Amino acid sequence: MVGELALDAKRGRVGIVMDAQGGRVFLRRPEGGREWEAPPEDVRPVPVVKKVQRTKSGTGGASRRAL
Repeated sequence: MVGELALDAKRGRVGIVMDAQGGRVFLRRPEGGREWEAPPEDVRPVPVVKKVQRTKSGTGGASRRAL
């Protein structure tokens, strides 16, 4: 699970799982920033569709203009 995108369902935030220790999961926003903690029962895997949308939004369509 470390390194995967996950949803903190209680806060409604998506983050990358940085670590899991002592009954807590540590997440950080994909853009960077401060980590936050969440209980494991609030952390869910991000559906594949959301992962693809996040990846596509980072390109900004620049590669299409270059063609």
